[in-house]
Amino acid sequence: MEREVINLLDKRVERSLVSISAMIADAIEMAQKAKTLSVDSEEKLTLVQLELENLYLQLGKLENG
Repeated sequence: MEREVINLLDKRVERSLVSISAMIADAIEMAQKAKTLSVDSEEKLTLVQLELENLYLQLGKLENG
């Protein structure tokens, strides 16, 4: 009987470890996606800033015509 109890406890521990490992993997994936999103956002903002600067220069040329 004691052996069966130990086996049940082992299975519970194993399930808990698998669950924790899955949560860690999910958290790592989320962190990687967040990092990628941050880099992509920074690149997009840089492009927009360059476009605004270009537009500003073009408007300045029109005014000074």
